[in-house]
Amino acid sequence: MAEGPSTLESSSQVDNEKSYSYLPQTYWGLDPLHRAFVKMFIRDVLEMDNYPGHPALNVYAYKNHPISRVDLLGWVVRVEEREKLFNYAIDDGTGVIGCTCWKPRVQSTTGKGLIDDNDYSTTGASTSANSAEQEFAEFLASKMQEIKKCVRQLRQPVKLGDLLHVRGRIKSYRGRREVGAAYFHLVVDPTCSTEIRRTMEQLQLYQDFYDVPFQLPRCQEGGDSSEAGVVKSLQDAIANFLSTNSTVLNFEIKELATVDSLMAIVQKARKENDSTINAKQVFSLFTRAVGGLEELGIVYKSDKDNLYVVIDRDATLESSVLDIVRRESQKPKYSESGCHYRHILDCLRTNHRFSGVSPNVVVHILDKLESQSDVISTSENYYIAF
Repeated sequence: MAEGPSTLESSSQVDNEKSYSYLPQTYWGLDPLHRAFVKMFIRDVLEMDNYPGHPALNVYAYKNHPISRVDLLGWVVRVEEREKLFNYAIDDGTGVIGCTCWKPRVQSTTGKGLIDDNDYSTTGASTSANSAEQEFAEFLASKMQEIKKCVRQLRQPVKLGDLLHVRGRIKSYRGRREVGAAYFHLVVDPTCSTEIRRTMEQLQLYQDFYDVPFQLPRCQEGGDSSEAGVVKSLQDAIANFLSTNSTVLNFEIKELATVDSLMAIVQKARKENDSTINAKQVFSLFTRAVGGLEELGIVYKSDKDNLYVVIDRDATLESSVLDIVRRESQKPKYSESGCHYRHILDCLRTNHRFSGVSPNVVVHILDKLESQSDVISTSENYYIAF
């Protein structure tokens, strides 16, 4: 393991020009904007920097809010169609950003292409059919209408000058920032009333929420000298240490105790509690702190005893997960609905090297692959590769 610096630069240090502190990754979930589709202006989406200390993640900082998903509304100024997706560029008056919109996955089971409107209708149903048969016929007819609607959308894509509503993850592709759409919808707004109402709503959201820096609860801002508080402080410090030292690919727990900035946290707790801490207790504190990072999907335990690997620096793990998704997506069982992340985890653990990988690690890798457009989630926790 590479030796750490004599002092650890915490992400909570306050910039002289700012009145807020950046959040450690372990506290991102406390900010309601982190997992929400944030209604922002395109200019701000383009100007946001990567969240300090986490350049490998597609998480960006507005004030000190960690933003990964956005909700945008804009006029289409560029249309590019590919085999499986549309690339739209939308303009809301503050900036222009590209949006990757995947085509609906529609497969015909009849070989006739688009089905006539009279197909699967219930008008010719026998009067002697029972109610269950009629309900099934009506259900089947409604599903066929949905399929035909999807096919029409494919044949009549969004055009230049249309107003498009997009929700998705922020990502970078070939050095350009764009949005990988999880949802997109054509908005009919001839009088621009929808756009005006949304702009007014955004201005209010900026004033009430976005421009107000997020503050941690006092119980977490202060120095908690309890054992749980020391473990939490160690967990945050180790996460920051790993993010600021890119040469650290793996480590053992005993090596962390040689980093002065980490041991300073333990010594501070010892002084505040006016007690002594032996080597066994120190090892226990570090073990619990690293266990917390493992649950968060930041590190995983390798097949070697006490050796932990930083997942963002393990290209083999990422490629292995992608290979599994690609292979399983070819099977009829998963070709439509995709495969669950638990199934991907089971396949991954057949490799002895990744036998200690936790479910959160796999979810983290899948989220990263989705942000890179290598895989797409067909529904919650189900993924498929293209």
